Amino acid sequence: MKNFKAYNVPKMDIKIKLDANENPFNVPEEMLKEICESVKKIDFNRYPDSETEEIRKAYGEYANVNPENILAGNGSDEFIKIIDEAFLNESDKVVILNPDFSMYGVSAEASGGNIVYFDLDDDMKLNVDELIAKVNSEGAKLLFFSNPNNPTGMSLKREEVIKIIEGCNCVVVVDEAYSEFNGVTVIDKIDDYENLIILRTCSKAVGGASIRLGFIISNKAILGEVKKLKSPYNVNSVTQVIGKVFLKNPQRILNILNIIFRERSYVCSAIKEISGIKVYDTESNFVLIKCENAEKVYEELVKQGISVRNFGGSKLKNCLRITFGTREQNDLILDSLKRILG
Repeated sequence: MKNFKAYNVPKMDIKIKLDANENPFNVPEEMLKEICESVKKIDFNRYPDSETEEIRKAYGEYANVNPENILAGNGSDEFIKIIDEAFLNESDKVVILNPDFSMYGVSAEASGGNIVYFDLDDDMKLNVDELIAKVNSEGAKLLFFSNPNNPTGMSLKREEVIKIIEGCNCVVVVDEAYSEFNGVTVIDKIDDYENLIILRTCSKAVGGASIRLGFIISNKAILGEVKKLKSPYNVNSVTQVIGKVFLKNPQRILNILNIIFRERSYVCSAIKEISGIKVYDTESNFVLIKCENAEKVYEELVKQGISVRNFGGSKLKNCLRITFGTREQNDLILDSLKRILG
């Protein structure tokens, strides 16, 4: 562990935060009042419900899935770690897309796994047949991938995801953190495939990043293995209570999604008009762009109080990821990009 690099979140003086794929809309006043009233009812001297019964029921209704197939956690990151601990022995192989969510690699390395990266092509697209062949030829125990992909926004069709699940001779973890943004899910297939695990979160479309609430959804056999490693009081009472309020307002979530879909189209069309920028296709709440001297562009944006995600890896060299914000925020970053690259 001495050579292990920690996952660091940089601190900056930022006015417009478009770097973490967060929902740009805070809770409305009436919802905040409901949250406060619900929190008042908590017995703060008692441990939280270890079975997270009410929040599992609430998410089951939201996602149209049996609560018995759900476990709640302290963000989906908790379950990434537990999955590795449950299904990996020392030096077992884990296949991860390159690029994809960095925590898959962080967790696998910490668990002693042998990481095998599978590259997306130059347009950040995935060859499904080649991925399946690679997973099986390596004898991998686990495959992790996000759909839509973070950080590229690349989206797989439902039939492509099912082909991967059926074709890979290992446990397949489909991270659907951004699934509300592309409308693709295999959540209805959890009892059809014994090797399928789905991860979900309340941090993105639901807009509850601050409460750190995530879910693992799978068949009862896999959940039984996960339960052996899950802490008994892993989701605090405040998170459980607030999460219920978020999830009982699906119309608010739908309204926000429609705004983000509109902004996605608006921002991507506008960026494509700026000379010197390559825009990758996206079906998420962010867009990946590539330009010369991306580091300089990033630094200039920071000077203007705008934060985006800057990447340094070879596959993402000169790439920046921009979360879609409000129209006002989006216009500000578009104007800044035009000035910097003009």
